[in-house]
Amino acid sequence: MFVESPIWALLLCLAGGVGRTLAEPLAMRQAQQQRIWTEHLRTGDNTGKQEMPAGIAYEREGFQQRRSINTPYWFDQVIDHFGSNQTFKQRIFINDDEYVPGGPVYLFNSGETPASPAYLSGGEPHTLAKATGGMLIIMEHRYYGKSYPVSNMSGPNMKYLTIDNALEDIAYFIRNAAGFVKGTIGVDISPASKWVATGGSYSATLAVWARKKYPDLIHAAYASSAPVLIEPDFYQYDLVVARALPCASDIASAVSVLDNILDSRNRTLIDKWKKAFALQDLKDDADFAGALTDQMSTTVQYYMPPAKGSDAPDSIAQLCGWFKNTRNIPLQNMADMTAAHIRNNRIDPVSAYSSDSGATNYALYQDGRAWFYQTCTQFGFWQSAPRPPLRRLRSKYVTSEWQSKPCQAFFGKDVSGIPDTQYLNDKFGGLTPDVSRVVFVNGLHDPWSELSVARNLPDSTRNVMITMPLASHVVDFYAANSRTDFGVDIARKNILEAIKMFLAQN
Repeated sequence: MFVESPIWALLLCLAGGVGRTLAEPLAMRQAQQQRIWTEHLRTGDNTGKQEMPAGIAYEREGFQQRRSINTPYWFDQVIDHFGSNQTFKQRIFINDDEYVPGGPVYLFNSGETPASPAYLSGGEPHTLAKATGGMLIIMEHRYYGKSYPVSNMSGPNMKYLTIDNALEDIAYFIRNAAGFVKGTIGVDISPASKWVATGGSYSATLAVWARKKYPDLIHAAYASSAPVLIEPDFYQYDLVVARALPCASDIASAVSVLDNILDSRNRTLIDKWKKAFALQDLKDDADFAGALTDQMSTTVQYYMPPAKGSDAPDSIAQLCGWFKNTRNIPLQNMADMTAAHIRNNRIDPVSAYSSDSGATNYALYQDGRAWFYQTCTQFGFWQSAPRPPLRRLRSKYVTSEWQSKPCQAFFGKDVSGIPDTQYLNDKFGGLTPDVSRVVFVNGLHDPWSELSVARNLPDSTRNVMITMPLASHVVDFYAANSRTDFGVDIARKNILEAIKMFLAQN
């Protein structure tokens, strides 16, 4: 869920898939995470078809004789569960191929990314459904993908994007699922079927909180890399990145020199280094400083060691290789690395890293804009520079205040960017949620594990905690990840055992 890239730009890569196009510019503190996660969600396809039950009409145009596993269905969801009863169309995908009457129903709310049918035939939720005779349902989160309750994404129109509404979406769907599934694919959900909420990253947080809030509806939950502690000033992120990079001391040295240059206010010297980093088009010096975290954060958050026998390079070794040039000072090595990253990925620095880029673009289908609103109003999650004496790999100019500053430009003067995170921590328990029958899974290489249940399990008699020391963000969950080494195979085996144990309980 969430790598921080200073502003919004390349959007849609932490949320899920590999091989994406860049989205509209927007404030992108978290967009890097969004980029990768979305690419994972979008990878994979399944064109398998099965017979359509007689008398059932499907939304996909021209599909009157057979339905595809990729067919979307549209559920009438309530726009505001705490106000009017008007509805909008929420996108749903269903796979009942493995379903045995009385088997579990796995519900995956796709979180900060468009819902992808790739997860109907790949990824851990599908594996669980296949192993337990379950049905798999993917629900698209409001304001993402194609599930919009509004006509544009202006500030006032974002008011229905709240955690409370998102959780009620899950509960309202489950309460009405029997009729909806029967009416769309002609399959009866047995009253004996138990519901299991699943998710990765932010959607895993939703799974945990939905299990806590609706224990009568949701029997168990599987949460991969769930940040359940809502942290507005997330300096701990850098500490994990520093532990993962053998060249951390060189990076810290480069950042220290850069901060001295920025402190000098010497325009000639500052502009010289902006050009060296290929960031000369960024006018704001803080935007320049913030842009330097992109590559390091992404490398660590989505790190997977090369498979045995593979010729693939180790991404961490590759990044740190830039700092082996002893003829240069570390700052020059960092500049060379960043310039190559921008050049090789064809990044437009202004749209990618300028704080106010895209602020007045209110068009729909901007998943990064929706996520930025959630961080501005409820989460924070601002990945800031650790304060002395802690080592930092990002500039001291990268503060939570700087990252939240564009919130008002994007969403209006009433959105300060200083969310009441204590409300959510008090309501759901932070790192010690009062829940049962939840499988918490984390890779300890993942910076977001600092905000997850990864070290101390609140109640080991009622929950299960699984950690992978060499793994990072959501690797057990991805549809695109077929790796079985570095602890992933053991984790998946333990996840299945835990879910089977929970399903056997009443």
